[in-house]
Amino acid sequence: MAQNYFESQYPHVWERAIEYTLEVAKAMPEENYNFKPEAEAMTFGGQMLHIVDNISFLTKLVSGNTITFYDRSKSEELSKSQILDILTNANAYVGKLIAEISENDRNAAIEFRNVEMSKENIFYLLRDHQVHHRGQCIIYLRIAGVKAPPYVGW
Repeated sequence: MAQNYFESQYPHVWERAIEYTLEVAKAMPEENYNFKPEAEAMTFGGQMLHIVDNISFLTKLVSGNTITFYDRSKSEELSKSQILDILTNANAYVGKLIAEISENDRNAAIEFRNVEMSKENIFYLLRDHQVHHRGQCIIYLRIAGVKAPPYVGW
């Protein structure tokens, strides 16, 4: 049953998650991409780039390849449009990995933070991490007085 879920349902779940994250990212006006609710917090744009950084980090565990989607040393100079493109490309890369991974590779055991798990679990970690930071961004929108996009679920 779980195998069938991943192959038949998870690609669609991932796609909907991407669409919702992009709607949240598009909702924030460009002039507020440097907004953060407190000094220690990441900026709104920084939250979106953090999602991308996590994609780079976790997909290496699946593919063995380190993919860098942008020059981190220039992250402060990126426009909203550039961040949206980076976010789109990183999420599309995950979608490609989901579509191409074989059952044997997906079930292969790896170690992540001293825990043995399958590569498949990394895809769930990718979604959970994105959901966590997207939720923070929704709060940023509300604090900045911007209407958040309506929730997109299953």
